[in-house]
Amino acid sequence: MSETSHGSSVLLSEEERRTKLHRQLKYYFSDKNLWKDKWLVQQLGGDDATGWLPVKVLLTFDKIQRLTSTKETEEDKNLVLSVLNEIAEVEVEDDRVRRVSPLPPVPAGFAQRQSKAQTPSVNGEKEKQTERSKVLEAPPEIHAFRKVPETGVIYVTNRAVEAGFSPDSDKWANLGQGSPETTEIDHWPKNVRKSVAELEEKGFVYTNVERIESIPVTENNSHYGPVNGDWELRCAVANYYNQMFRKGKPSQYTGHNVAIVGGGRLALTRLCSAMGSINLGHFLPDYTAYEELLSVFKNITAIPITLDPDNNFKCTLKDLKKEIIGRGLSSILLSNPCNPTGQLYEGEELKQWVRIARETHCSMIMDEIYSRYIYSQKMAPGDAHWRIVSASQFVKEVDTDPVIILDGFTKTFRLPGIRCCWILGPRAVIQAVEAAGSFLDGGAALPSQKALIPLLEPRRVINDTILLQVLFAHKRSYVLTRLQEIGFEIDHAPAGTFYIWCSVSRFPPPINSGIVFFREAIKECVTVIPGQFFDVNPGHRRPQGGRYHDYIRISYGPPFETLVRGLNNLARLVQKFTQKENKLLLSS
Repeated sequence: MSETSHGSSVLLSEEERRTKLHRQLKYYFSDKNLWKDKWLVQQLGGDDATGWLPVKVLLTFDKIQRLTSTKETEEDKNLVLSVLNEIAEVEVEDDRVRRVSPLPPVPAGFAQRQSKAQTPSVNGEKEKQTERSKVLEAPPEIHAFRKVPETGVIYVTNRAVEAGFSPDSDKWANLGQGSPETTEIDHWPKNVRKSVAELEEKGFVYTNVERIESIPVTENNSHYGPVNGDWELRCAVANYYNQMFRKGKPSQYTGHNVAIVGGGRLALTRLCSAMGSINLGHFLPDYTAYEELLSVFKNITAIPITLDPDNNFKCTLKDLKKEIIGRGLSSILLSNPCNPTGQLYEGEELKQWVRIARETHCSMIMDEIYSRYIYSQKMAPGDAHWRIVSASQFVKEVDTDPVIILDGFTKTFRLPGIRCCWILGPRAVIQAVEAAGSFLDGGAALPSQKALIPLLEPRRVINDTILLQVLFAHKRSYVLTRLQEIGFEIDHAPAGTFYIWCSVSRFPPPINSGIVFFREAIKECVTVIPGQFFDVNPGHRRPQGGRYHDYIRISYGPPFETLVRGLNNLARLVQKFTQKENKLLLSS
């Protein structure tokens, strides 16, 4: 070992010094430290603690100075930067550093455990740090309430609003939105209108569709409705499935197999509150809201099942059965088509999923909220002009097969503002969610339910599906082409939904990280969703940040002109950082 001239005045080898620095720096940015160090959280941008911190700030910390020269020299800075580059939980740009993933909420009881342990502050200057924190700390917590984390879309929207985003702005492009455009045909792209006109001329569609423009409120519908929804609407939903997917089958759905609820997340909440103490399997990546939902219900043990990109982010039938039996799963929750990957189980494959659910008595909760955003066809009912996929097609006995389906008017009928969805399943499940709804929400608004009944007439559903798929297939094709031209890596084109799951790993640092790309995109007036939010992690029992850190989700739900503006801005962003990297390479 060789003697060092650093602040600690101890004998340390270079390897030992780097090891100690690595351990200390990693601790500074850890959840455990930041949950109690409010001053450092504020230096990192507050709340999510993913803002940039100049490395020179770290050089002032006592424990870092003990391992460096105490003079904060260029050599010290380069040493610290070098060590930071070895820490997976942070990313380095020039002379600054930040966390890769947002800071999760403080676990219950953490503050009490820390007060007993009397853990010292980060740099040993507890009194000084306390004074600094008085100025910068967040509003005080109210005793009875916890800090509820934001879902990915809400987090992105809130950060965008802070940067000046407004839904009415013609400068911004919200490519992070999880809702479809609600425009009329007259506002669709010229090529799409031409395709629609050709289909109408051949008699495949009609365009004089009367959309809902107002919802009457009368003395007959202004009272409380049934907890499980208006009976006529429940019967209309059941008839929709029987006519579209179950013609000729002896077992048919009735209104007793349907519950109407005020949105998809509420449907999931009712289902989870009606479950016993079970192991529930869920897939990675999947819908961001599943994370907090599965965290709230402590009777549910959430078991993650990671999907392999080499297998199109899909679970094989062999692996599905292995997971159910090997992990003792009583239920599996998945979105089909999947949000965010757009991958789809259909035809014979979906039929076998239903069979496995039946044989293993594993309740399969199929979130089919994107069931009509389909861009392929395998055994789907209908003809070449429309495609809808639903597991209901393969259910044998509606009251005994453990298949529960979620769908609604928000996505597939392009009515997100009405927030009216349904649960379809065995009568025992519907009775259970009715009991849960009686104390959770009391039931959906009755006037809107009455107004939605005509939309479920089968001929109208087919007509609206054709129009929807003509529009969204056009947008999908355009966005895929532009993204590939810009340089995004797309493992698999989406077979459903209106999302594209793509990697930024090919881009120069630091925008080869999803969270950094998102932050830089906001500066260009574009929103996207960082991939890490789809690493569904109930209770944050697993380490955060590594999986999907170089992915983002891009939505082609917005109108076409918004897509054009957003992709032009993203192209400019990538070009700016590519030119910057090229200049650095030339100068070196």
